[in-house]
Amino acid sequence: MSLQSNKAIILYGFDKNDEKIIKDIGREFNVSNFKIIKNHMTEMKIKDILSGNSGEQLKKQDNVYFLNEKVILFNDLTDKQINGIMRELKIKIESTPILAVVTETSVNWSFKYLLNHLLQERAWFKKNKEVSK
Repeated sequence: MSLQSNKAIILYGFDKNDEKIIKDIGREFNVSNFKIIKNHMTEMKIKDILSGNSGEQLKKQDNVYFLNEKVILFNDLTDKQINGIMRELKIKIESTPILAVVTETSVNWSFKYLLNHLLQERAWFKKNKEVSK
């Protein structure tokens, strides 16, 4: 699946109010495609989420994955769009979500796998930041 020509922001873990704020920010930067990942969708590949698959067939499975994390994934946005959105998020959203860009590699990963990878990266950076003090 090509990442190009599929400008989208993918959200996980936000309440309806924060989702609205993020969508409003995205629209300010000409992004109109938003995908919301529900807990039953975490086993889905990012490319399937981007293609609009809602994961309805997964709702019946017992292996629902949930973490109290907030995640924003950017797909095919320009650096200018990402920087502007991030600047606005810092002002308008109280929490500090995990932010990442979908890559040619991560588009083929399940959201759960990607989230675990991002959590490991965050822990590594946090640990190394503390060591360098």
